[in-house]
Amino acid sequence: MKRERIKTGIPGLDDIVGGGLLKGSTITLSGPTGCGKSTFGMQFLIEGAIKYKEPGLFISLEESRDSTFFHMGGFNWDLEKLEKNKLLVFLDYPIYEVDQLLSQNSAVMEIVNTMGIKRVVIDSILPLALHFGDDDERKRGFLKLRDNIRNWGTTTMIISEDTPATTQDVLPDTKYGLETFTEGWIHIYTMYSPKGSERTKAVEVLKMKGIQHSSKIYPAEMTDDGFVIKAKKKKSK
Repeated sequence: MKRERIKTGIPGLDDIVGGGLLKGSTITLSGPTGCGKSTFGMQFLIEGAIKYKEPGLFISLEESRDSTFFHMGGFNWDLEKLEKNKLLVFLDYPIYEVDQLLSQNSAVMEIVNTMGIKRVVIDSILPLALHFGDDDERKRGFLKLRDNIRNWGTTTMIISEDTPATTQDVLPDTKYGLETFTEGWIHIYTMYSPKGSERTKAVEVLKMKGIQHSSKIYPAEMTDDGFVIKAKKKKSK
């Protein structure tokens, strides 16, 4: 298989992962409630659509299209225009229909093929995980989802809540262990700064199979254009 990179377009992220993500890879995007996971995922699609003309598909398993567009309305993103120009496709599954993401994969495949989708975000894995009766059934379901995604041929981010680490030197765990089924793992969270008496966002890459990536924790800020990761670029020799 040919190794190709795609640039995420998210300021700072491509510097952390050595120039971009492997095309066709599946990435876990984790963090606690309120850290900005959905925003980060949507930004991945927006940057791809605007900067690289790569159509994106946002699959929501929690919120409707109108609710998502409303909450994302505070950013400098014209989601409706991108949708009209067929650079952004929104697909939502009600809670009682989440199993169809597995059982009716041909529907997603048709959208990917007919719309030329290059990037996908699934927000989030929780409703699907709760659909299964036990851990073994859930693992089989995750494996099937992974195989379906690989057939799409897209670069995909799957959003998951995590269980925060007890101390800074301990890795967090995503709920239901989604990170063990994907090639990459990007973690977003908040750090408390006693000096400023405030919490600041942080981003780290915990896993990226086949890519030499930074293991540092990088501060990030939320702007009107989305996330900006404060990663220092390496000086060219």
